[in-house]
Amino acid sequence: MTTTPSGEQNSAYDLLFLRAFLVCPVAVRMSLAAKKAWRWMFAALLVAAPVSLARAEEAVIDGFHMERVGGLVSISFDVENCFSTKMEEAIEAGVPTTFNFFVRLHRKRYITVDKRIVRHKFKHTIAYDNIQKDFRVSCEETGKEIRAKTLDEAKTHMARVESFPVVAERLLKEGNYRLSVKAELDPVKLPLRMEYIFFFVSLWDFETEWYRHNFKVLP
Repeated sequence: MTTTPSGEQNSAYDLLFLRAFLVCPVAVRMSLAAKKAWRWMFAALLVAAPVSLARAEEAVIDGFHMERVGGLVSISFDVENCFSTKMEEAIEAGVPTTFNFFVRLHRKRYITVDKRIVRHKFKHTIAYDNIQKDFRVSCEETGKEIRAKTLDEAKTHMARVESFPVVAERLLKEGNYRLSVKAELDPVKLPLRMEYIFFFVSLWDFETEWYRHNFKVLP
């Protein structure tokens, strides 16, 4: 008879491997042979670990707003459904988590390929400070670090982009334009030369579709 692990057992397995991930720097002091053995063992555990690939809802760009103020075209938006329960557990356990944001602006052309005006990429990173007992959210586009006492407050700052300046209005000629916005979770970089693989697929897998907004510049 085959026994299927319960949700509680799955969480226990995940937390066990998560603790192993957090203490991996001790491997630096191991012999070369021990390092190789640890790599194979850790990789096997990752493959064998029961993970749920299902996400209740897909992450999406929501609340998009564009404004033209002070000679700039700026945008604001949120990323909805980007946090899973296991991701929250990992953050609270001390694993830094990063969201990548992509913004592109094109001028539409009907005969040739659309002309790219600007392209931006920036990050939001959340980390738990175990000494101060608070969460720190670093927003690359503003250069600011926000401190939050609760995870819910930190999540709001992680998923919100506010008044991001896309382009100066003087650079826009008369015509039709398309603004495109996308967000994704940055791959977690693991130690032991296991770079850029996802640590627990159920924890880290999210990527929105491109959200597109069309507007016109008049003469």
